Amino acid sequence: MQHVFQLICLLAILSLAGCANTPEPVVPVSKPTPPAVAEPEAPSMRTETQVIASVRPENNVFFEQGSSDIDEAGKATLRLHAERLKANRKTRVTLVGHAESFGSRAMSIAIADMRVSMVYAQLRAYGVPPRQLLRANVGIEKNSKACQSPECRHLMRRVELRYAKGR
Repeated sequence: MQHVFQLICLLAILSLAGCANTPEPVVPVSKPTPPAVAEPEAPSMRTETQVIASVRPENNVFFEQGSSDIDEAGKATLRLHAERLKANRKTRVTLVGHAESFGSRAMSIAIADMRVSMVYAQLRAYGVPPRQLLRANVGIEKNSKACQSPECRHLMRRVELRYAKGR
């Protein structure tokens, strides 16, 4: 019986000990809300006039439909850019290939890529180091559906030279 009494006392002490340390109520910790990031607005469809006005001829090499051959005007433009790049060794340029929406998307991307490769090779031939040349490919111009005139469609067939300062 004494054994049972000791066991009951032990259980009572343990029960009271458990009550003495009542856990604090758990308050759910909310993660801090990240600051709202402004999502870039989807570019609205521009008019043909706006598309034409947005293209700076001096920073572009233009091509004939389905071609990646650089004409004499394109070579003259690239010579000027090559001189600028060689004079400013920290400057980098991204060659961005564009194409009109003529044919399939895969074909447009392939043509834009060939044009970028041709412009890259021409700038290298003019002495521009490869570390200053980056490549990008847009393929079909987002606003090419707005372009119906031959002038506007010609502007979609280009390699754009976008400059950024080196580090």
